[in-house]
Amino acid sequence: MLEDLAEIQAVAMPMPLKEKIWSKLEYENLTTDNDQADLRQNKATLTEENSSQQPSSIAEEKPTQMIPARSFGWAIAASVLFVLSAGANLFFYQQQRENRQMLAQANAKLDSQQATLAVLQDKWTLVQNPAIKTISLKGIETKPDLHAIVYWDQQSKAVFLSLEHMPLPPKGKQYQLWAMVDGQPVSAGVFPLAAQAQMASKMLDVAKAQAFAITLEDEGGKPAPTLTELCVMGSI
Repeated sequence: MLEDLAEIQAVAMPMPLKEKIWSKLEYENLTTDNDQADLRQNKATLTEENSSQQPSSIAEEKPTQMIPARSFGWAIAASVLFVLSAGANLFFYQQQRENRQMLAQANAKLDSQQATLAVLQDKWTLVQNPAIKTISLKGIETKPDLHAIVYWDQQSKAVFLSLEHMPLPPKGKQYQLWAMVDGQPVSAGVFPLAAQAQMASKMLDVAKAQAFAITLEDEGGKPAPTLTELCVMGSI
């Protein structure tokens, strides 16, 4: 009923107004389509630009490599260990060198003590022999500190000389032992240069003597003593 009444009472729209409305709608639709097209075109353009610029941007920007803190910790620990190891090696090296020096000194001292012991044993053997006569030779008035000992075997007539307190002879010189036989000096040989001062070195045999004396002579000795070089002497 209402629809029929509306159709009966409807008034036809004037043609100019109708055309004006249709023109406005067509214009708005055209403008909207153009804007949407422009928007799609702009979006496509932006997408292409972004896609073209993105690789170059990635290529230009180099990623910053971050070194973790743990790496620094390991580096410091390794440095400390290296310093400690070097210090320990140096300490042990110096300790070993000192030990070697001490060992060398101990060996040298032991060798010297063994040599001294050997000399004492030889002398002790001579002293314990009842056939040995010990003659002490003392320094003359100008050389009171000098001292030597002659061990004379009364049976074999062997003579052993020990320079107890005699300075080393100068270069080219050598100590020579003399036996005073009936007031005349008889050579009993020269004391070996390579022998130790306190060693009882074997000299020439002496059949009989009233005294012994030592002079400082040229190397090899002389047939007659140099009285000005008399060092020690002792009577039997």
